[in-house]
Amino acid sequence: MKKLIILSFIVWGCQSKAAKDKRVDMKTMQTVVWQLMQADEYYTRVSVIDSTWKIDKKNVEFYQQIFDLNKVDRAEFYNTIDYLQRHPIEFKELIDSVNELSKREKK
Repeated sequence: MKKLIILSFIVWGCQSKAAKDKRVDMKTMQTVVWQLMQADEYYTRVSVIDSTWKIDKKNVEFYQQIFDLNKVDRAEFYNTIDYLQRHPIEFKELIDSVNELSKREKK
């Protein structure tokens, strides 16, 4: 019985570590971050006019729709953000690529 409990803790520990290590690829991150920025801008503009959006937390709905659209798990997205915060050069590359994407879309 004791061995079974220890084994289950080992398996659970490995699974949770594997889940924490899952990250989104940079191309998908670029798209998701750009879409999240657009959703935030839209939410900010509309919530000034319609204050019920703040109460209903429409921005959270937008985020979930973006994650679903891009087939990205919320936990994987935030794991990737955590990783990028610890690796500033890669984070800068992501932000620069999002900036370039926004410039292309504006043209």
